[in-house]
Amino acid sequence: MLERIERIQGIGLLHDVDGKALKLSSIQLIYADNGRGKSTLASVLRSVSTGDVSTITERKTVDRNTPPAATLTFGSGHKVTFKDGSWSEQRPELLVFDAEFIEKNVHSGGVVTPGQRKNLLQFALGASAVKAQAAEDQATKSASAANAAVAQITAQLAGYHQGMLLPAFIRLKPAAELETQPLVNDLRKRIQVAQNIGVVMARPLPAEITEPMFDIDSLFTILNTSLKDVEENAEQIVSQHFKKPGYDNIEKWVSDGLRFDDGSTCPYCSQSTDGVSLIKAYRTHFNKKYEELKSKVSVLERGVLARTSDSVIDTLDVALATSNAALVAWSVDHELPQVTFDRNKAKEDITTLRTYLLSLVGTKLNKPLEPIGDDAEKLFAKTQWQNVLSHIQNTNSQVRDARKAIENYRASLQSENIGMMNQSIINLELAVSRGKAEVTDLITSLAAARQKAVDAETLKKTARAALVTHMSETLKTFQKSINTILLKFGASFSIEKMDANFRGGARSEYGLSLRGMSITLDGTPRFSTALSEGDKRTLAFAFFVATVAADTELKDKVVVIDDPMCSLDANRKAQTIGVLKTISGKAEQIVILAHDPFFIRDLRDKLTAKGAPALQILQLQHSVDGYSDLAKFDPDKECESPFYRHHRLIMELSAGISHDNRTVAQAIRPFLEGYLHRRFPGLIPRDLMFGQIVGHIAAAQPNDPLYFAHGLLEELQEINSYSGQFHHDTNPGLCETIPVVTSELISFGQRALTLVYRGAA
Repeated sequence: MLERIERIQGIGLLHDVDGKALKLSSIQLIYADNGRGKSTLASVLRSVSTGDVSTITERKTVDRNTPPAATLTFGSGHKVTFKDGSWSEQRPELLVFDAEFIEKNVHSGGVVTPGQRKNLLQFALGASAVKAQAAEDQATKSASAANAAVAQITAQLAGYHQGMLLPAFIRLKPAAELETQPLVNDLRKRIQVAQNIGVVMARPLPAEITEPMFDIDSLFTILNTSLKDVEENAEQIVSQHFKKPGYDNIEKWVSDGLRFDDGSTCPYCSQSTDGVSLIKAYRTHFNKKYEELKSKVSVLERGVLARTSDSVIDTLDVALATSNAALVAWSVDHELPQVTFDRNKAKEDITTLRTYLLSLVGTKLNKPLEPIGDDAEKLFAKTQWQNVLSHIQNTNSQVRDARKAIENYRASLQSENIGMMNQSIINLELAVSRGKAEVTDLITSLAAARQKAVDAETLKKTARAALVTHMSETLKTFQKSINTILLKFGASFSIEKMDANFRGGARSEYGLSLRGMSITLDGTPRFSTALSEGDKRTLAFAFFVATVAADTELKDKVVVIDDPMCSLDANRKAQTIGVLKTISGKAEQIVILAHDPFFIRDLRDKLTAKGAPALQILQLQHSVDGYSDLAKFDPDKECESPFYRHHRLIMELSAGISHDNRTVAQAIRPFLEGYLHRRFPGLIPRDLMFGQIVGHIAAAQPNDPLYFAHGLLEELQEINSYSGQFHHDTNPGLCETIPVVTSELISFGQRALTLVYRGAA
């Protein structure tokens, strides 16, 4: 047995540990925050077990020149020392589970190496000569004892599920208050909306954006228009001709004469007009279709600019803002996404269309008589315009979705049931109660107790099965032991096909069965990805426990377990405690290091023998220069709630234990507040101060459960008058100066205790 961790120097944060005054017990719990040297201590114990000093030399304290050294005291005061890089002797009776055990025997980084398979085989074969004992001893408990445990735990749970049957409460999904509070707030908001449905239904709905119009077919009709027998420079020729001297007002005369033009002979002299450029120019100048074409072409550019300018997109943005403003009004009590419009891409697409069309229009302006724009160019223009419209259509699709969501929401308001929503709030509050650590522990213990009652006979029969000595049979039994532990831990996987071979030396082989699928260590899917980090550590812990439990010399062994709770859920936590209790009953000594004070407390309670004093717990605490040292540890104080802390202070003062009087005086009022909240759960608003709580009770009517507290009012008021003078909220500026008379404080403290214990003044 390891009796003392007498001295450790120069090893990580354990630079100057002095534990001479702290004698270890056969069940020794050691608490340490993360980063306080817990794993370092486990490595020191592993090193003395195996003789491998690298785990110590590699952890030399980095900011000190002190050489690593250690002194451990075993049974009968026998000292084992580490000095000058070596141990004075090995202590193979130490069996250590830590990160190094996992890395050497199970896996590292999700990979299972040949060396780890070899080490695992050697580790397992150490237990091949005896029957498996890890789980069977616990299974020998009688069914009557298990049923008694069920009844006891059921009674303990009764106070947590008032208003709901226990089976329904157990099935209730646990929830934290931070998780349920938004849901409760949402339900209360829905209740408020349901009570004001008329105002909500009158809110405006978001409207779709009107798509701009652009008749590209008409544009290309003008671009494609051409006139035959038209003189391109007709205007210049006619203008020059009319400028001749004496030709004033000749234009009307020529225009009137063109009515007699048959297109081939002059109406004045009957001569042929073919090839006469002036006649052709006259015909062009006075051609109405030509005038119409010129007029249409002249406004093309303005029309294109009007329909493809950036202001078109800006107008859409304004419409979008209007729709989003409507959505904001609905989002007050119904979450809706904002409608988006890809303004930049829309502008980019409309700019591309504008540039393209202006190029075609420019060409038409220069050559109005020639057809411009073929089918391919027309198709490109239509496609580009559709690209512009697609952004609007996408936005409108979002608007329609939002309108549909709002309509659904409006419809849902018609069917809202305020009573059911209030019941849902109650259920959520029960879910918070369901999620409390003590409730989870009780339910886990209840499930375990029920399962023990059902499986007791089966496990007894399994315990009688003899182990064979051959290697394959040993591994087969080892596989069964592991899977039994995995089953207790609630793991979704198991070990299968466990065997050994001699490829590269004797080594183990095994696979995993997960959800009906076989998974090899090297194939696909593989070990590294199929299991979570918690599952991998659970598997490693199962390997360790199975081997330790089967050790025929376990009564002479010291079992050291570093952080058995790492990455484990609530069920595995409870099962882990059961496993550790089993080991503690069989090993000479068990040393458990953990970073969770609640786990340490629960473990102490489970491992303390009935009627025996509570186990002494040690801790690695913060010391000089940020290093760590060994000291005693009280998990009850570390884990106690404010209510229990206030109760303890008042009770200890009444029992004659010295405390700061002002601190105790300031504890009386919150102690009574906690009592009243517990006695009348949910009936007293949490934000009321003590005086307001007293007033709240005084206002309770006979049909209100708080009415039963009327008999306490006079006593509560007197205690409040006394204790309130020591609180800043009721006596600002003077609360720290009023003297606290010890006898008076004890009297009022005892009155507060009497009120809580008796439920009466």
